[in-house]
Amino acid sequence: MTSLPPLNALRAFEASARLGSFTRAGEELHVTQAAVSQQVKLLERHLDCQLFIREAKGLRLTDIGRSYLPPLTQAFHNLHSSTEELFGERSRTQISVKASSSFAEHFLAPRLHRFLAEYPRFRLRISSSPWTVFEDDSNADVEICNGYGDWSNRQVERLTTEHWLVVCSPETLDQRGAPGSARELCEWPLYSVLGYREGWHQWLACQQVDGLAPPAALEFDTTTLAMQAVRRGDGVLLTRSFLVEDALRDGSLVRPHAGVMATRGGHYLVCQRGDQRPKVLAFCDWLKREVRHHGAGLRRW
Repeated sequence: MTSLPPLNALRAFEASARLGSFTRAGEELHVTQAAVSQQVKLLERHLDCQLFIREAKGLRLTDIGRSYLPPLTQAFHNLHSSTEELFGERSRTQISVKASSSFAEHFLAPRLHRFLAEYPRFRLRISSSPWTVFEDDSNADVEICNGYGDWSNRQVERLTTEHWLVVCSPETLDQRGAPGSARELCEWPLYSVLGYREGWHQWLACQQVDGLAPPAALEFDTTTLAMQAVRRGDGVLLTRSFLVEDALRDGSLVRPHAGVMATRGGHYLVCQRGDQRPKVLAFCDWLKREVRHHGAGLRRW
């Protein structure tokens, strides 16, 4: 396998081919025209082929030189971009945050303007997916993960303490009337969200409803979809308290039954161990304050 050519020789060729002149390449690279010419000759010897045809009126690329230029230019562009992203100003000011789509939509997005107002020098890049569980190879600066906090190779801090409860639209409650019991609630279409260890079976058992474990009529992969469906349908959704608190507060959802069930699960703040970068500390501190402020207004379930 041919060994990689010297970097300076590659730079000299790429600049000369792109600019069409050893002199202009030397100006860009801050070296003499002779130094550029020497580096190009070194590269040609290394590759054992001619890259330029030297003519009185200037340089002309050979066929192989013309083919070599685009990937080389792209490689230098990628190298520059990666260096800037990892070590430049962007790396110090851009914060990459990963969260579940439901957490991002219902809690994070409505509050991000407050972070940017408090920390105007930072920029945010938010990515989301239906289920955000911890991924060991994630390149996010901060992850907001849904689970049980058992990620020993990361710095983990619990954000939320939650309960399971049931919600429906105000129109559904008006039409059907409040159920007299959890057992009577089972006559309604039951909605649920996939991906949780707990569900209707456990909630009903917690309400002392024995021997009745109806399947959910509709199952969704995100709380967002489930909330949209329950607002427009006639069903009742079993969900975790944190993500529906704003909807309960503004009245777009109501609780047809007061029964709750505690859960060990919740949302966790997950970062690299020992990460003391100012941008990470700033975002984590802000998010914890927002969650505490949100929690101060939570109902006493």
